Amino acid sequence: MRHDIEPAAAPHIEGSRLIVKRTELGGWLMSLGFIGAWLAVWALGLLVEYTSHASVWFPAAGMTFAGLLVVGSRIIPHIMFCAVISTLWTNYQYQLNLPPGELLVAGLVFGVAHITPYYLGTRILRYLADQRSLQLFHLIISFLLIAALSSLLTVFSVLQGLILTDMMPADDLATTWFPFWIGDMAGVLVIAPLFVSLLTLFYPTPKFWVGSLHSFARERASDRFGWKLALSAVLLLATLLLAAAIRTQEAAFAIFFMIIPQMWITYTESPVRTVISVAMGSFLIALGINLLGLMDYVMVYQFAINVIAASAFFGLSVPTLIADNQQLRKRVQEDGLTGAASRQFLLSQSMIELQRCARDEQPFSLIVLDLDDFKAVNDRFGHVIGDKALIAVCDRIRNNLRATDTLGRYGGDEFVILLPATALPDALKKAEQIRTEVLQITLTPELRLSCSFGVAEADTGDAV
Repeated sequence: MRHDIEPAAAPHIEGSRLIVKRTELGGWLMSLGFIGAWLAVWALGLLVEYTSHASVWFPAAGMTFAGLLVVGSRIIPHIMFCAVISTLWTNYQYQLNLPPGELLVAGLVFGVAHITPYYLGTRILRYLADQRSLQLFHLIISFLLIAALSSLLTVFSVLQGLILTDMMPADDLATTWFPFWIGDMAGVLVIAPLFVSLLTLFYPTPKFWVGSLHSFARERASDRFGWKLALSAVLLLATLLLAAAIRTQEAAFAIFFMIIPQMWITYTESPVRTVISVAMGSFLIALGINLLGLMDYVMVYQFAINVIAASAFFGLSVPTLIADNQQLRKRVQEDGLTGAASRQFLLSQSMIELQRCARDEQPFSLIVLDLDDFKAVNDRFGHVIGDKALIAVCDRIRNNLRATDTLGRYGGDEFVILLPATALPDALKKAEQIRTEVLQITLTPELRLSCSFGVAEADTGDAV
């Protein structure tokens, strides 16, 4: 009898083909979406162009940087296609009338010149991010430096490409490179973080882990954040109107006051919202100076965009530094097992309390205690039970102390309690309370804990 099993496998094969087709369709849609977004932000940069090949900011540079950082080399063909399309438009915009063949070459040259420095920069940033010893503060500094250097290299490579392909006179290089650089750097600093967080929505396994910026999809609308953005927009508009009314360079420098509301948002909102605020503010600046005719002071506003963005991103690292300092302080001041004060902190605190009580003419007492036969506890019941015993004793002691008292671990099973503004009789009562509490501790049916105490009151002039 012949058994044909192939028809039974057909549904599985067809299902696999369907999944592959859906995956391919999703890939095409993401590719078209990236190309469309790149060309859209490139056109946005053209709206605020104030000299040949130089804009107040160039958001396409940020899109390229973000794409290479998140997606990697797979995104290069998409950017090359966008470079050719943008070259065709540039030929039309400046009426260069180059032949189609030369236009194609010019587009490819522009693409290579535009991509290569940013690709190298993102590779370096990715390498640094993989070094676990580096903290957020180091990565932010690295990002700012790489953004500045890679955009500078891009400027000279792109401008040389424009000159070689007869799309720009060589004489324009001296007057074009600096505003070109500041505009590209603004695009990377301001727009790249926003695009990085957006791209992670569509590329769930990014080449570069972006930490808090990866939570863009989880951000929810907030009335508080909306009011902050609105207030920042009103203040920004006021500074621009002031500059438009007075028409002096000094008035234009008022834009730097926008650092204050931006840092307010940075310190009170999430990293994603900080990135959104920076991007919105820079867009309003670029749009406002164009609509209000403030191009005479464009360099002031370009520098303001970069400075505000850099300050905001530095601000993101402040909470991390504070948390690290608090953790380090906790390690220095607290015993890791019991949570009591460390020996170093105990000695320092005892000196402070002794001097304070002497100054205020108040008594100062201390209690010294250790667990009875603690070595035998460890030998018989093990170090795990011994550690639990130390923790339990400290918990009972803390339950009987005031907020002004200090419990410290002097070493091993020896503890010291500082009792400011406490005379000897009261200290003796406190020691008796603690002794009674410790006797009630039950870790195992066979284990009973007890402590030995020493109580003393300091005399005027005593040292620690």
